[in-house]
Amino acid sequence: MQSDLNDTSTVVPLLAGQCLRLRVAAGTVLHAGAGELELAGPPQWLAETCYVPRRRLRAGDTWTVPARGWLTLSASRAGALSITDPPGWLPRLQAWLALSWRRTGPARQPESRQIPDSAPESL
Repeated sequence: MQSDLNDTSTVVPLLAGQCLRLRVAAGTVLHAGAGELELAGPPQWLAETCYVPRRRLRAGDTWTVPARGWLTLSASRAGALSITDPPGWLPRLQAWLALSWRRTGPARQPESRQIPDSAPESL
């Protein structure tokens, strides 16, 4: 039986003109399986100015994200993008927590009870 913890790759189909925003970790690998994609980000500081690098991925191109942050993906032609999380303990922990949350569901609601009075009033 395959474990969900080892599956850190996702394939995202994009239609022509479609735009997608993703939050990615440093070391994430993006691979354009088909089509043509334009990437913007992650934003960086350059000489006290916010700079957003732009690049183009054509079918078969691969790019490794140098820093964590937000990416904007735009498809100029319909295609597919494969996103592979970087190896490490944090993505595996997040996947494990998400998996255990799906299995158990949300926590039960607390039930209300009366608080006992430690010093009852004497009349």
